[in-house]
Amino acid sequence: MADDDAFVHLLRLKDTMTPWALRAVVTLGVPDLVAEGEKDVSELAQRSGAVPDALRRVLRLLARRGVFTEPRPAVFGPTGLSRLLQSDHPRSMRPWLDLEGPVARGDRTCVHILEALRTGGPVHERTYGRPVWEDLAARPALGAAFDAAMAQRASWIAGDVAAGFDWSAVRHVMDVGGGTGGVLAEVLRARPGLKGTLLDRAPTVAAGREAWGASEAGQRCTFSGGSFFDTLPSGADACLLVNVLHDWADEHALAVLRRCAEAVGPRGRVLIAEHLVEEGAGGPGAAGLAELDLVMMLVYGGRERRLDELADLAGKAGLRIGDVSMTPRGLSLVVCEAETSAAG
Repeated sequence: MADDDAFVHLLRLKDTMTPWALRAVVTLGVPDLVAEGEKDVSELAQRSGAVPDALRRVLRLLARRGVFTEPRPAVFGPTGLSRLLQSDHPRSMRPWLDLEGPVARGDRTCVHILEALRTGGPVHERTYGRPVWEDLAARPALGAAFDAAMAQRASWIAGDVAAGFDWSAVRHVMDVGGGTGGVLAEVLRARPGLKGTLLDRAPTVAAGREAWGASEAGQRCTFSGGSFFDTLPSGADACLLVNVLHDWADEHALAVLRRCAEAVGPRGRVLIAEHLVEEGAGGPGAAGLAELDLVMMLVYGGRERRLDELADLAGKAGLRIGDVSMTPRGLSLVVCEAETSAAG
């Protein structure tokens, strides 16, 4: 790459304004206002609680980036990008960009990345005064919003998890850290003879019971509030972990795996659905996964892992990795069995 091209590329990489401008206007609800039709910035400012001149300058940047149109000076309209930012879009990205919500709120930790490099992270406590899980527990509205965002994310992959694992030999699956149970509900709907247990924090499980507990699938499910660091309920012959382990550092992830192995016994299975890192891999998803890995480090103290790293943790928990497959969306489905069962 010639120096001039490299310089331009670095200028793009160093951009801090576009990501934060995007988050700011989403937080103020501007995409919802613009969805009604082209609007003068004075109206947008009045309805969103912004200063007109400041909002115009922010929207001008985002219009240059293709997020909005600016058909006339200080008049802004919607685009295909801005529609994905509307709160009523079925695949809305608003929960992931709203700085007053539980997910994008964590993005503020990036200003402490230098400290994380020197300490290993996480830096959520440095930013907000409490570790992330304590923060969510102490603020019920924030915790409920987090559950809703995770439920939306689960809806994107639930079908892949239900179709990707072989459930034929499973009688009772426990979704450990399963949020409000969107994935488990899909699995139970796909397998009419299967029983389920949903385990997560009590308020989260209560929201799941309210959402789908009265359904046919819900009638085959036990809703259990608790911690996956404590002894798990008995009765399941498979534990399901969907995007759980990456939230935690190795010692905590190992503790979860040990609890799961203990719960299912020597004949049971632990089914893991996570995005796995492939060293040196390129492609459109590789950079996004590397970025998510940094989010895990800064906010949660967790990490995205390679298959060999997951296998090492599984081995320490008395488990051995068997089948590994990948969904069309790049989610790895990993089947673990007790080492004694695998050897027998």
